[in-house]
Amino acid sequence: MFLVFFGPPGCGKGTQAQYLQQENGFTVISSGDLIRAEIKAQTEFGKQIEESYKTGKLMPGDTVLSLVQKVVATEGAKSILFDGFPRTVSQATAFENYLRSIHRQIDAVISFSIADNVIIDRILGRITCADCKHVFHVSSNPPSIEGVCDNCGGTRLERRSDDTSESVRQRLNEYHLKTEPLKEFYKSKGIMVGINANQPINLVRRQVQQEIDAISGKSKKEKNIGTYSRC
Repeated sequence: MFLVFFGPPGCGKGTQAQYLQQENGFTVISSGDLIRAEIKAQTEFGKQIEESYKTGKLMPGDTVLSLVQKVVATEGAKSILFDGFPRTVSQATAFENYLRSIHRQIDAVISFSIADNVIIDRILGRITCADCKHVFHVSSNPPSIEGVCDNCGGTRLERRSDDTSESVRQRLNEYHLKTEPLKEFYKSKGIMVGINANQPINLVRRQVQQEIDAISGKSKKEKNIGTYSRC
């Protein structure tokens, strides 16, 4: 199964992706994580986009698509969750063409909706484990022991360098201008389902799992009656 998590920065996509990775065995491909890894490694691409990334601008679509394709090439036999990718209609179209070339497709897009003011509060209170990338929030989802990651026991809980008020507002503006049009793109294909992300984490988690169970059941039924074939 190939899934896309769609929604603005700070809507909880990453947290819910962690649950699916741990409990359902999904491979999670986060374009943000791939980009940050390039910056940290100071690759040629990482050096080119470091300053733009810190201010919240979208990265070059072709290059990000290439980074994602490299992971799909090695992990494509597994269930994959694309967290925050694609980010533009043109990128989604190019990605769709790539998946078609390897006889795969996006099975469903789960869209997380939430107000901008809630997002700003969430992001400014977000802390991430530097070792395993598990995400916490200082007030709504703190680690059980202050300064210690519940997931791996690491003690390097950090705020992302791009989690500033100015950067968050820039990223939201970029999202509404360039990414939000993807809603209509995926709605027209009949593969989008909506989730209210302004709820306690466990409620969102339960709804996401229910949607995935329904999608999985539908896919199995379609395969059994020969509606389409997948490799």
